[in-house]
Amino acid sequence: HEGMDKPARLSWRVQNATNDVADLEIYGVIGDPWDGTTSSEFNSTLRAIKASRINFLFNSPGGYVSDGLAMYNALLGHKAEKVGYVEGSADSAASFVFQAMDKRVIAKNASMFIHRAQGLAMGDEEDALALHNILKEATVNIASIYADRAGGTVEDWVTAMSAMPERGTLYRGQAAVDAGLADEVGIYVQNIATGRVAALNDTPTAPELDISLIPPLATGYKPPLPADFTRLLKENLNGKRN
Repeated sequence: HEGMDKPARLSWRVQNATNDVADLEIYGVIGDPWDGTTSSEFNSTLRAIKASRINFLFNSPGGYVSDGLAMYNALLGHKAEKVGYVEGSADSAASFVFQAMDKRVIAKNASMFIHRAQGLAMGDEEDALALHNILKEATVNIASIYADRAGGTVEDWVTAMSAMPERGTLYRGQAAVDAGLADEVGIYVQNIATGRVAALNDTPTAPELDISLIPPLATGYKPPLPADFTRLLKENLNGKRN
């Protein structure tokens, strides 16, 4: 893509960042700079956050295994309390990135889909065989992440990742909790960040109106009717003033 500008839209962002809490959205394709984020961008942003708690909001179809692994390990190494919320889906690579959370929450209508590692080969049978071996090892590696966090054996998770006819397994809401891929069913409820409250409190406010400074208002003044204007005009033309 040399010479082409990267789109301004990002599928992740940090918001509500304070000394205590930050929200980080993980949306779009993992490892795709055009419709998501690379691990380099994500990890640089993550390591710059000094908040004691980070809320991670997931809605991702997954993406590249290597980028997902880099994000997963960076998350494990971050000292903040990490709370993940699946708002739409955390499929494929996003499902194992989600396992790096200290607390894992999934909406009752959100989902996770796990499957074996996938790839494309171009070349002869030796190239296809090489890719077969690479994908097989990657599948076992990913299954070990599920086993470490959710329990069960690596073989159990490889079986779930291979289930037919979908060639994988979909877990929606409570099913993800039952499988050990999430801790509870719930949604993220946004709180006004401490820093934002301070900013609102620092906003200048209009001074309180003292109606005694406006005598007509203080004395119950009523606006004149059209007939009053006619009367006043005639009196002024005749040189009369009250």
